Amino acid sequence: MLKSAVLFLTWNCNMNCPYCWERQAQKNGKFTPEPFIDTDKWIESINKLDIQTLDISGGEPFSQPRFYDLIKGINVPRVAITTNISYDLTSFVRDVSPDRIISMTVSYHPTQKMSFESFLGKCLFLRENGFNITINYVTYPEQMYLIPTLKAQLLGMGFKFHVDPYVPTEFFPYTFSQEELDFLAPYVAGDRVKPTGDPSKPKMCSGGMDHLNIHPTGDAFRCLHDKVLGLDKVGNIFDKDFKLNKRNTQCDDWANCSGCDRDKVTMNG
Repeated sequence: MLKSAVLFLTWNCNMNCPYCWERQAQKNGKFTPEPFIDTDKWIESINKLDIQTLDISGGEPFSQPRFYDLIKGINVPRVAITTNISYDLTSFVRDVSPDRIISMTVSYHPTQKMSFESFLGKCLFLRENGFNITINYVTYPEQMYLIPTLKAQLLGMGFKFHVDPYVPTEFFPYTFSQEELDFLAPYVAGDRVKPTGDPSKPKMCSGGMDHLNIHPTGDAFRCLHDKVLGLDKVGNIFDKDFKLNKRNTQCDDWANCSGCDRDKVTMNG
């Protein structure tokens, strides 16, 4: 049994945000999203894993063909979804019970075509139909100064509002000034478990044993950071002989563990 898993269902997305590493890499010829894998294949493999909590993200997970069938077909007690909510939510609300979804993180992207009014209407529609909503926003330089206004408005309407720091990439290596960092500091205070200890000393991690980070090919890693570093995967969940690790494994770079995993694994040492 897995306590948790993060599933990057697809890297395909219907938006073109300039601060998205996927879009930047695609434009520079460094990345091509993999083809969609059949939904029934996902359902079969996920159910074999016996996952207690599954966080589904992307890319844009709603772009997966028959995404609603996937949600209804997986035997996972706790499902969370991260989405840009640009797809038809009337069908989603009609077909998927909020009892199946513990949370929805919905991302607001001012650089895209959806107006704020349309985005807000969708958020209200979801909430009034029983879905637990957190609105996510990225501190991209051209939109960071909207944060105080957006936060006040959305908190005033009863929504949770989370701010993600913009992470510069090789394609857009923006350096925030000290003044910008000071402005952002009150809004990006950490809300995840922070590992402690001497970063030069390895820790033993439960990733791969009770937690997986799964990618659009089915490749599964202890965490996203292992994938980024090119470290060995645990395996591929579509393989008939896929097995979880039987014990904690050593991590030499635990201090840089990505936020989507580090609050789900247990580290000792």
